[in-house]
Order: sequence, then C-alpha cells, then structure tokens
Amino acid sequence: MLKRITVDEVKRAADLAEEARTERESFLAGMRNIDLGDQEDERGSRNPTDLDALDIMPDGASAALDELQGFLSGLDAEQRVELRAVMLVGRGDYAGNQWDTALDDAGRPPDASDYRDIAEKVQLREYLMKGLYELDLLTRGAS
Repeated sequence: MLKRITVDEVKRAADLAEEARTERESFLAGMRNIDLGDQEDERGSRNPTDLDALDIMPDGASAALDELQGFLSGLDAEQRVELRAVMLVGRGDYAGNQWDTALDDAGRPPDASDYRDIAEKVQLREYLMKGLYELDLLTRGAS
C-alpha cells in the first residue's frame, strides 16, 4: 500500500503535528479580540477561521511547526502525496479500502504535493493516526 513513505515517517509527522498543536494552543491561550479579517468559506459544516490552522503563529514562533514544515518539505512529492492520502482516509473522505481513489485524489492539483496544505491542519495527528488505523497499518490499540 504505502510505497514511497514508511509508517514510521507518517508517525513522525503525526508526532510533530501534535507538538505544533500544543505550541499553538499555548500561543492562543489568553488571546482576546483578535481581528481575523475576512475569512474564505471552506468545506465543512461551519466556516473555519485562521484559528483552525496550525500556522496562526508568526514565523519562527513555533519550533515544532518549523520542524514539521521542514520534515514535510524534505519529503519528495510522491511521499507527500501518499501522506496526504493517509490524511484523507483518516479525515473520513475515503474508507481504508478506497486507498487507490484516495491516492488519486491526493495527487490532484492545486495542493497535490505541497507540504503547506498538510502542515496547516490542526487535527493532522488525528487524521494521520486514524488513517494508518483504517488502512490496517497500525496495530489495534496503538496510538
């Protein structure tokens, strides 16, 4: 199933995403009356804001986010497409038995191999770990 990226690399991305989310939550703690400006409507049951992204902090404010972005940018395009497909399965866009379709969708422009589309997801760790689970690449009960 995974040909270009390993399960350990997916887990590494998930761990870095969790560290980045922790730093993000610390950054946001206590912030009030933030002007988010105009927000574009996105897919989903509600309209997300910039607060729904990991990259809300100023550049360099999150060592974990910088490390996650560095890790993701260091992957080749095919590895990022596979990682994105795991994320799509974990997000519920596809079932585990729809890997080929998820992989095809993950490879489509505009964000096919761009690490920024992956790195900005607040729930990236959950998506990746659930994706591994749904693809039977993660031992049941492990996290």
